[in-house]
Amino acid sequence: MMNNFSKFIKNTLKYPMFIVFLFIVIFYGGASLGKDAESDTYAIVTAIGLDKSESDEIELSLLTFIPIVAQDFKEKYEVIKASGQSISEAMDYAGLYIGREVGLSHVKTIVLNESYFDEDASVEMDYLVRNKSLALSTSVICTDAKASDFLQAIKTLDSSSSIKVDTLIEFNNSYIFSKESTLESFYKGLYSPSKASYISFISLVGEDDEGVGITASTSNAGLGDSMASGESSGGSQDENKKILNKGETFLCKRGKKVAKLSSEEMRNLNFFDSSFKHGSIVIEDFSDELFKNARLTFELYDSQRNIRAGFENGIPIIYLDLKLYVKLSEVKEKDLEIKENVDFKNISKKAINTLEFKVKDLISEGVNILREYKADTIEIYRILNNTDHKAMKKFMDSLEDKEDYLNHVIFKVSPQIFSS
Repeated sequence: MMNNFSKFIKNTLKYPMFIVFLFIVIFYGGASLGKDAESDTYAIVTAIGLDKSESDEIELSLLTFIPIVAQDFKEKYEVIKASGQSISEAMDYAGLYIGREVGLSHVKTIVLNESYFDEDASVEMDYLVRNKSLALSTSVICTDAKASDFLQAIKTLDSSSSIKVDTLIEFNNSYIFSKESTLESFYKGLYSPSKASYISFISLVGEDDEGVGITASTSNAGLGDSMASGESSGGSQDENKKILNKGETFLCKRGKKVAKLSSEEMRNLNFFDSSFKHGSIVIEDFSDELFKNARLTFELYDSQRNIRAGFENGIPIIYLDLKLYVKLSEVKEKDLEIKENVDFKNISKKAINTLEFKVKDLISEGVNILREYKADTIEIYRILNNTDHKAMKKFMDSLEDKEDYLNHVIFKVSPQIFSS
């Protein structure tokens, strides 16, 4: 027995890392086993909401995961509310109400009431950007309802539905009619030469309001309200609301809203974006050998683009080469008779040319919006500056209004349509 033990000791001494491992297990293992779980120390926040109060205080709402022992394995969420002169102060009060430190490392969504964008919203968002616990990829959205009510709707969806609001917003980034906005994209635009950026806008409307959406039940009273007021919550009145994402987007300059863009206007701008993969384009009153005064709907299923830049006689030129892959998905014609085995895959050259002209017109409309508001959200300055820094500097020095450079840039668009 002693001989075996001696051999074990000798073999152990040959591997110093094994001794270090034993040291760590002996001295730190016991302490770790007796340590409280992180969820007992921190409130796990998944979404943040910001509203303005009548007293000009900040109303903070936190969608918080509450760990409970249950057999149904369902996650339990509550909306915690607190107010303060600053976000930091409201965070402290929220921690007092729930008896835990507020942990923000799991936050995926920040919701602001649209009133923040009547002025420079970056003042309030500055704290969130500098908070090291928040990822710069955190989605930022604006809503016309109270942010606390919006979080109540998110709470219902996260608890009882397979639909997640953060997934809904992430999908925007690949959809031609919308645009995802994050902390990073907002501040990247804010400090760009044109000081412009996007903020996604999502409505919270009544169940009977027009428009489709995701229906969720919102409660007028709950754990967050009772903690903030010091009163018992009593009964709660549930009201069905709809989260309505129509692809609308705020165009901001210096953190302030200058325009509310529709989904169609966002589509026109997203032709410059390499990330979109889904969408559709409609041609009205089209006639050829197959159709007469028909409405043709083409579904986009893939795209490729190449953006080049150059200078001619000191004038900046942007070349946008587009390859759009489409299929004819719908046809509406007054006297059209659909027969069996009719195949519209091989659409006419005239239809292709009409669609290419349509795309050029849509892009022109999108560029005119950016020119009107002097908002370079498609990073034309960066492209030109990277192409020829000296020529770009000379061009900018020649302008009286340096933020108005888009009005002096020539855009040459060459779309190619491929049908299947």
